[in-house]
Amino acid sequence: MKHREKYRVMYHDTDRNFNLKLYYVAKYMQETALAAFDRLEAPRKELTKKNLAFILSKISFRFDGEIKKFDDIIVDTWFAPMKSITVIRNYRIHNETTGNCVVRAASSWALIDTNEKNIVRPNVLSEIFTAVTDDEDLGFNPTRKIKIPDAIMMTHENHLFDKEVMYGDIDENSHMNNTVYFDIVENAIWKTVRGALSGKLCTLDISYNNGASERDLISIWGITTIENASKEVYIHGSIGGLNCFDAKACFINSV
Repeated sequence: MKHREKYRVMYHDTDRNFNLKLYYVAKYMQETALAAFDRLEAPRKELTKKNLAFILSKISFRFDGEIKKFDDIIVDTWFAPMKSITVIRNYRIHNETTGNCVVRAASSWALIDTNEKNIVRPNVLSEIFTAVTDDEDLGFNPTRKIKIPDAIMMTHENHLFDKEVMYGDIDENSHMNNTVYFDIVENAIWKTVRGALSGKLCTLDISYNNGASERDLISIWGITTIENASKEVYIHGSIGGLNCFDAKACFINSV
């Protein structure tokens, strides 16, 4: 079963070109997923009773169109049938203003025992969770692994900035919220290309490797590579040498 929410894009959600910022793309998706879950009382109570929680590990995006200020958008989300140790949640954004599907995303989640701090298989969940699943396939799954080029690592010229995790970045799990990474990644992309970026953002992959807590300092590194008609931007974030997250964005040159 899919869940749907409608939103109107606000001026402050967009960048200097009036395009919806990556942070708000992720925010609208997260808000829709939370609304879907909140309205299903039985699954939510079961997770609490069994001390279980879903933790995001990977997310992959396909950008098929634009979202501008004051556009009306529809966000759909659904879980794929739970067949393996990872749980896939899909998203789709349709721009009602233009009539186009503009963003698709597939995310991978682990089911965690919050007491034991270990991963458990989704088959511990009861059949009531079939109510939040749908068979529609987006045509792609979250990227399994982002291979960051060795050249990015700890060279002065590839260090972009440091991000201190602030109180306002923290969510109910006492870690930096998943959406904040998109703000970091978007700023890191533009700093990496030094404003010389041309082309259309086609794909974005993020791998969450270790959580960030309040007052942590995340060092952000970036590098670009050219592959035929596309430019790939790699972003790496570390906390005291520990891998926090990796990201890869692909831009296709405009014709």
